[in-house]
Amino acid sequence: MDPERRPNAPRPNPSPRATGTSGVVSQRMYLHEPGWSVSLKVGSERVFCYQMAPGQDYYHRLLDGEIFVHHNDERLCLACAHRRGLISYEPRGLGAALIPLDLAIEPEATGGTTPSTFDLQPPPEE
Repeated sequence: MDPERRPNAPRPNPSPRATGTSGVVSQRMYLHEPGWSVSLKVGSERVFCYQMAPGQDYYHRLLDGEIFVHHNDERLCLACAHRRGLISYEPRGLGAALIPLDLAIEPEATGGTTPSTFDLQPPPEE
């Protein structure tokens, strides 16, 4: 079978934005899920991927020299891990910036004494 048509073969990077300075498409992958590890299948022991590929009704084998991800006893080839959303070709961003909230809290009328060591002050006028 043609390696490009194998259902468990990793697909090329689909992101056009992940190109390096030389114009070559980057093949960096990111595993964002905690608890998952990356390993290399070595030897002739029969080890199967824990997810069926689309169009197949059987679990496919991990081949000698194949890189896979695992969590406890669950092993996934890179193509199945990508389809499951464990692997991406984009780094995780820094996230959205936090917007400071201006809470209009009035100090309690306690007769000048507060049980707290902090005094509530109104926000400065701008």
